[in-house]
Amino acid sequence: MYFSCYHHRICTRVSLAWALLFLGALVMSADPSSAAAAARLPSEPGTYRFTDLGYGDRTARTMYGGLDYFFPVPAGEEPLEGARLELIYSHSPLLLPERSTMTIIVNGLSVQSVRLTPETRTRASLTVPLPPDMFGGEGFFVQVRFQMRLTRDECEETRNPALWATIHGDSLLVLPTRPVRTYRLEHLDRLFRPPPDDRPPLTLVIPPSPSPEELEAAGLIAFQLGRWAAAVRADPRLVVATTVTDTASIVVGSAPALAGMLPWGAIDWNGTAVTINGIAIPTDHGALALANDGTPRLLVTGATPAAVRLAARTLVAPERRALLDGAYVAITDAPVSTATPAPWVNGAASFAQLNVPERVVNGPGEHRIDLAFTRPAGWRLRDGSTLTLDMEVTPAVRRETSWIAASVNGIDLGAQPLRFDTDRPQRYSFALPADLLTTTLDGRPIRTLDLTVRLFLDPPEEGCVVVDGNSLRATLLPTSAWRLPHDVISTLDLGRFPTPMLSIDSRLPLTVVLPQQPNTAEYATALRLIAASGRWADTDSVPAPRLITADRLEERNGRHLVLIGSAERNPISAEAIARQPDRLAPPQAVVYRPDDNRQCRLLLTSSPWQRDAALLLIDGATPDDLIIGIAAFERRETIERLRGPLALIRTDAPPQNSAGASDIAPPPISLTPQIETPLLERLPGWQIAGAVLLGAFLSALGILLTIQVRRRIRRKTP
Repeated sequence: MYFSCYHHRICTRVSLAWALLFLGALVMSADPSSAAAAARLPSEPGTYRFTDLGYGDRTARTMYGGLDYFFPVPAGEEPLEGARLELIYSHSPLLLPERSTMTIIVNGLSVQSVRLTPETRTRASLTVPLPPDMFGGEGFFVQVRFQMRLTRDECEETRNPALWATIHGDSLLVLPTRPVRTYRLEHLDRLFRPPPDDRPPLTLVIPPSPSPEELEAAGLIAFQLGRWAAAVRADPRLVVATTVTDTASIVVGSAPALAGMLPWGAIDWNGTAVTINGIAIPTDHGALALANDGTPRLLVTGATPAAVRLAARTLVAPERRALLDGAYVAITDAPVSTATPAPWVNGAASFAQLNVPERVVNGPGEHRIDLAFTRPAGWRLRDGSTLTLDMEVTPAVRRETSWIAASVNGIDLGAQPLRFDTDRPQRYSFALPADLLTTTLDGRPIRTLDLTVRLFLDPPEEGCVVVDGNSLRATLLPTSAWRLPHDVISTLDLGRFPTPMLSIDSRLPLTVVLPQQPNTAEYATALRLIAASGRWADTDSVPAPRLITADRLEERNGRHLVLIGSAERNPISAEAIARQPDRLAPPQAVVYRPDDNRQCRLLLTSSPWQRDAALLLIDGATPDDLIIGIAAFERRETIERLRGPLALIRTDAPPQNSAGASDIAPPPISLTPQIETPLLERLPGWQIAGAVLLGAFLSALGILLTIQVRRRIRRKTP
């Protein structure tokens, strides 16, 4: 995620709750925590409680305490007049009102200050405007800065526990928005993130009978939509259509096939070539264009199907996508310099490789930095896994009482005192619990590393010197890194989808195979599956799957395969089942409804054409059954419940996994303790007595043999 220079200067809290705010998919509570909060809940749209955004009650401590918030604006929208914060706050009753204040800073500009008085000590309210001209492109960075005093003494103790102020979680963000008036190609990742639940899903429009190149292009775009969903940790929401809708959509197809939809912004078709603002481009060049009509809509086209595929490949390749700008471009196949080295290739990744820039915190007191990472799901971490944090700290910080602490997925990694060196950054290493970061107790593979870094910056206390809070600063550098020695898990587990078919450890490409003459539902199944594979892929560097029909599959070996459809619909599925009838036989349901037989079978096994390749069979009797199966990979709560290589998916029911003990990764040793009994206590008494007697017998036998040998030697000696 990109942040401006100012954005780097404050502690941001980026978590799953923030991803939900990017999408606007937030559900307002119908029962606020107090009557006062209930009275403050307006009915206007775009109103969110801080608690729903991941910010509960938060307390600032010490004389110069502060709290930082980040409120993103939904993708493709801009704030309107009337955007504001409705803060509910409390503070220590011992504060001196004439010397205690609260100041609100929005995107670097101070917008409001109030005194902390006896009248405001319990759940006072304050309205803070969020002017649209302060909108920074991503959202509003809000800093709440306190100056709290208990006495009139010049040398007051700065860390007195009575110095506190709280911003309550039932404070409100009121954020009315409208679609931006001008869309640009460099903002595609924001425009085509999954929309909130209260809005229609993204639509991928394809021709009714796409050519092989157009179908492959649609698959590439579906994969990239999944990657954009992964960037905000959201489930992909995608529908497939053959006609243009008035909702957010991406239209894929050659200009002749889409002639009825043109012109599209600057792009038109003159009967022989694609034109951009009236200028014809070569027939082998692709084109991308946004329709600036109030709804994000992207056209991916060209004069030929091959040109369409070229345009789609530009969206998938990060180094080519970075060159996009404006509302429209023409695209060639000219080579582009290689991007930076991919993360995790050797088991390690720096924060810079994972697109995390430096994070800066200012001021005295405790600060928190939340960062979300995704690690390869097919790894079993080994002992020796470490997290290294590179920090720069200003020398104004008091070294005796300042510290840094870290936790991953809620597991505390410990704390260390801050060190100082004016010449170079300091590195802090934290050992990672390998088993706790591989699987959970119930066998769910761990894909995410949610890192929380806490910093306590203590000002020096020497006489009555007043320390400028801005002189206390710490920077988390992008050279920080994860180092994860590991083994690649060999068992096939649907819960690790799309591993092993699509991972940084796979040397084989992935091909998704449709029936020879797919229907609309089968097209939708394949494209939604590819979007889900993009959502759960290890990194952006993983190559996108190739989408083809069964008649276009020339080689079965040398690739991983996903087969869409039953043996009756897909001849490749029939061929695979014929080669491995026992392994691919339909399982029996554990529970079922006699009046509802809708279900889809998901089977992950080794390919019958190549042992080191994997095959995923998505078997449903009807198109609706296929959609049921794909939904299991789209939603986090469902994919986390998949175990082993085989599952039956039914509507509104948990997956029915069929797996043996060898198909599921063992639980963490740390969570499954065992009592170790000494060997002598584990052996029955008769075994011990028997062992003693046997030893005595063997000793006696040895002595007798030794005596016999010596006698014979003496007899032979003259």
